[in-house]
Amino acid sequence: MPSRSQIVLLSVVLVTALISHFSGSFNDYFLDVAIGVGINIILAVSLNLINGYTGQFSLGHAGFMAVGAYSAAVLTTNCGKTLLPLCGGQTWLLFLIALLAGGVFAAFAGLLVGVPSLRLRGDYLAIVTLGFGEIIKVILQNVDAVGGARGFVGIPLYTNFFWTFSLAALTIYVVWALVHSTY
Repeated sequence: MPSRSQIVLLSVVLVTALISHFSGSFNDYFLDVAIGVGINIILAVSLNLINGYTGQFSLGHAGFMAVGAYSAAVLTTNCGKTLLPLCGGQTWLLFLIALLAGGVFAAFAGLLVGVPSLRLRGDYLAIVTLGFGEIIKVILQNVDAVGGARGFVGIPLYTNFFWTFSLAALTIYVVWALVHSTY
């Protein structure tokens, strides 16, 4: 028997699917803003887990997000034409692969920063993670393969309202379940 929170999660996913079905009639600007809001909900909830519940003062969240986002963007932009036929022409499957690959690259970056700073707490952890975020920013602004200072352009638009807000709801659920677990 599913719990009340699982029923709420499923309901939110179904509502996002319904809204996404009618999103073609929405103003493109407002839809883009809504998707940006959904992405920032994911970022804020995950940041709340680190800063709010664990009490660790981490400032590198944007750097990890950038590593994942740029990895997914490079995969869909540079390898998309090769991978799309392997995915049976299904853009949602290519998006899911890119999303998972972005998560793996961000996790690897987290491992690179986390292992040397395992024993750091408080201000020292904040300094290390702030430094990581700044290093990532400088690298991305100076590498022409990802657009340099002008930013990465030509990224295929594979995400939609459903993906963004379903993943935001899933993130909220996972963090809520983790916080309320015995762990």
